[in-house]
Amino acid sequence: MAHIQINDSHFQTLQDKVVVLTGGANGIGRAAVRLFHHNGASIVFGDVNDQLGLAVEKELNSPRAKFIHTDVTSYTSQLNLFRTAISLFGRIDIVVANAGISIPRDPFSFSSLDFSDDEAEIEKEFPTAEIDVNLKGCLFTARIGLFYLRKNRAARSKEGVLVSSIAGFKESTGLAVYTASKHGVLGLLRGVRVQAAREGVRCNAVCPWMTKTAMVAGIENGWRELQLPENEPGDVAKAILICATANRSLSISNNPNLNAEPQSQTGHPGATLPFTGKILFVAGGQSYEIEDKMNELEPLWLGRENSGVLEKGQEFLMREGTSWDTGKGKGKGK
Repeated sequence: MAHIQINDSHFQTLQDKVVVLTGGANGIGRAAVRLFHHNGASIVFGDVNDQLGLAVEKELNSPRAKFIHTDVTSYTSQLNLFRTAISLFGRIDIVVANAGISIPRDPFSFSSLDFSDDEAEIEKEFPTAEIDVNLKGCLFTARIGLFYLRKNRAARSKEGVLVSSIAGFKESTGLAVYTASKHGVLGLLRGVRVQAAREGVRCNAVCPWMTKTAMVAGIENGWRELQLPENEPGDVAKAILICATANRSLSISNNPNLNAEPQSQTGHPGATLPFTGKILFVAGGQSYEIEDKMNELEPLWLGRENSGVLEKGQEFLMREGTSWDTGKGKGKGK
């Protein structure tokens, strides 16, 4: 696990860059909108909360900040967000999939203790809005974002940032649907990072632990009694900006191999190039890269033989030209 030291001055490489961000009206998203704008970027941000979103736009009072009503569960709504950015600024350099919700009602905790006598509880379909917003919305953002980032051929560095959660890799009892959705975000990262890197787009994810937002109102008092670490929204915003700037103004390898040896230090000590396919865990205001160590230790937790065979299979699957589509890929090993 690498502790990444944030170099605030390196955020200045965002000057004149164009950012599209979802979920920017409050919490982590609002902090990120402010920080991108403060460092010279133009930002088009979406949210379903028009009142708060317009308040952020008014606060910034700048032609470089534009709020657009966006429902991330609607593909058409997200297309409108991205096309507005293209219309206003002509290109997109950075995409941040941040929109997320948590519903503090566990569909696996039944109110009736006598399951045999009362089936009314199981007849009620439970809400899946967390899947729709956190995962489906992220899928839409990633797909549309990668399309427009690829079109920006003049850019030397293009970034996609997915906001997951501690629940993306650890259990969160009582939040089963939320946990499934955030695990899915990391699955999306691992599913697109290699192909995206081949096309010049660096994709990374951020996994915040306890952060002072409206989502944690139900547990914050008990958390503080235990004196456990907390993040401010601005701490997580800085982790997002690490992902957006680590590859900028420095030598960038075109090698899509995520296990390649680091090429050089980035502007943020502790982060190494190529900064792609990384996962930043944010706790107590500090950022830690955890994916590289997970890969490094794979022979220990999976077994050396299993790890070796898996690596061979992964090399085949990541080979350019290999495709799961029977009518498209070569599908043959060498």
